[in-house]
Amino acid sequence: MRAVLLKGPSQYEGTRTFIDHAAAALANRGYQAQVTDLMGVEAPMVPILEAAARGPAAMVFSINMLGEARDGLGRTLSQIFAAPHVVWHVDYILSQEMRLETTPADTALLMVDPTQVEALASIYGPGRFLNTGFCPHAAVGEAAPVADDAESYAQGRDVPILWCGTLQKLKATPWADADPATRKVFDDAFDLALSVEWIPPHEAMDQVLASRGLDLSNPAYAGARRAARHLDVQVRCTRRFEFVKALAKTGLPVRICGLGWDADLYRFKRAEYEGPVPMSRMSALMRQSRIVLNTNGNFGGGSHERPLSALLAGAAVFSDYSRFYGGAFEEGREISLFRWRDLKGGMAALDDLASHAQKARDIAAAGQRRVLAEHTWDTRIEVVLQAAGLPLAV
Repeated sequence: MRAVLLKGPSQYEGTRTFIDHAAAALANRGYQAQVTDLMGVEAPMVPILEAAARGPAAMVFSINMLGEARDGLGRTLSQIFAAPHVVWHVDYILSQEMRLETTPADTALLMVDPTQVEALASIYGPGRFLNTGFCPHAAVGEAAPVADDAESYAQGRDVPILWCGTLQKLKATPWADADPATRKVFDDAFDLALSVEWIPPHEAMDQVLASRGLDLSNPAYAGARRAARHLDVQVRCTRRFEFVKALAKTGLPVRICGLGWDADLYRFKRAEYEGPVPMSRMSALMRQSRIVLNTNGNFGGGSHERPLSALLAGAAVFSDYSRFYGGAFEEGREISLFRWRDLKGGMAALDDLASHAQKARDIAAAGQRRVLAEHTWDTRIEVVLQAAGLPLAV
């Protein structure tokens, strides 16, 4: 059975790497995995049609893109290939409103946070798409050995702490130009979101709107729920910058990769800066690191690729809590987690982890075992196949 995977451009090569791992996982299960690369292609539909002409396909898989695509005859990708099209959205789903509006009903959608599945259903109803579901990230890169003792672990990994990711700072709120009443709604929802450990953006909007007497079951207010995408941006950027400032104050040595850091490196007394790096370089750095840092964006119910890949690489992970990590790992033994409502305590915990190589080594070893057993693409591809209604192996 042939599975067609569509590979597009990606910042840091992230989704391109995911496609490569997904293709390998499909091949391991007996599928003929065919990757069609669309990066730099002026007319992407041409290679897509060429791929369809090569014969029957069991599934089409893409990440963040082409759910809305149609050829010159108006056919969807599911119709072109006569097979289910599964789109895995790894960005906040309500930020994809324009694409979602024109994504056909014969498309299956997967998301990296189960509360985003709920948000989608609350706006479009349960039958709008072929199916929708939660698909957490999987680790990418290669497993690296974890030394048997703390001294060897520390000596074999010359990066004490690694942070990879873009630094985003918003000079104004996304709703700054709205009318006063609308600004007040968003401001109240923003205050609510920051006052608790985590709340899904659409739920924060719902609570504020309900407090004003709006009946959210009325379809007329669906647009207000869609606007949660603006709240997501503001909360995510605010909390990430809070983390960066708190990290800098610890004085701990850290290797930094990513865009947007130049104006804020002065905050760090002991930082090495590599600038933006592709995911292959990030994976290599993880294999050199004792501790890898993560903030989960505003996906407090779901996942990010970074912690899973870091554990695969044999590093200890220090991340903000998410419901997914809390259920998938044993906190304190397989992963180290902090809470936004106690960021100061979190930094003290990070300092303790950085000061005790044995603790970092033990978390890395236990976490790696868990990832290898449950969180590689060889396991995660099952979710994609189930979304397409296909057997797990052929």
